[in-house]
Amino acid sequence: MQVPFTKMNSQGNDFVVIDNTDLLYRFNNKQICSICSRDIIGCDQLLLLDIKDSNNVACEIFNQDGSSAQQCGNGMRAIMLFLNRKYNFFNSKIFVNLVPYNVSFISEKEIKVSMGNVIFIENIPDTISENISINTKDYYYQVSVKSGTSSFYFSYSHLSLGNSHCIVFSKDSFDNKEKISSILNSLYDSSVNISFILNIEDFIREPDSSIILRVNERGSGWTKSCGSGATATGAFISRLMSLPENGSKKIDELCISQEGGELKIQNIFMTDLDGNYSPELYLSGPSTFEYDGIWND
Repeated sequence: MQVPFTKMNSQGNDFVVIDNTDLLYRFNNKQICSICSRDIIGCDQLLLLDIKDSNNVACEIFNQDGSSAQQCGNGMRAIMLFLNRKYNFFNSKIFVNLVPYNVSFISEKEIKVSMGNVIFIENIPDTISENISINTKDYYYQVSVKSGTSSFYFSYSHLSLGNSHCIVFSKDSFDNKEKISSILNSLYDSSVNISFILNIEDFIREPDSSIILRVNERGSGWTKSCGSGATATGAFISRLMSLPENGSKKIDELCISQEGGELKIQNIFMTDLDGNYSPELYLSGPSTFEYDGIWND
């Protein structure tokens, strides 16, 4: 089987895009993992498209391990660039798991995605090991972990944005990133993307600065950029900064800095802390075309 593909890249978060409009290709898990393997083509996610017209583009997303993904902001920017290059589309409605996302091509440096709104999940997981204690505070959790004779602590918020995110934000948490990732994956059955904010205290002091973020993506591991992780983090930061102890600040635009570059999150101000959130979050950033190729099974 010979399959044409396009390799795309959104700030180091790379994708293989396959136009499967004619439904010629049905890939099994082994084939998906082969395409995603760095020894073959290599990508963080495989994107399969079914293009009816500019307002009806269906997308299936697969991670490196062959698992399905529920959403991908960087991937949708890559798809929009692909659609602009191949079909001259400037605005499209992309459906992922039947959920529509409006995407606009302004330039290769600015592709804008409506990401929907987030839901803060405020229930402690049922299964917790004996060495872990979790307390709820407002809309996030404080975790204490006993490890031998020592202990460490971290705080995180659990959000849903089509896919599930844990935003870890306490000081120096990144020093224990693998342990914390393991704990959160155990609590949530490896179903979450895990984002670590590296400069939360500096940002609270100077909210005009960028948030520095590192993301451990479900099914793909540590990636250079994660669009949905950046968006979920923007919603979390907006809520955090609106608390009285942080000055009740309104933030409706935020830059998220990752290894691959900066993403802009807009329209993230929420009217109150009772669930009346902005109806749409917007993610803006670049994407680039790498090359076209043929995959041979």
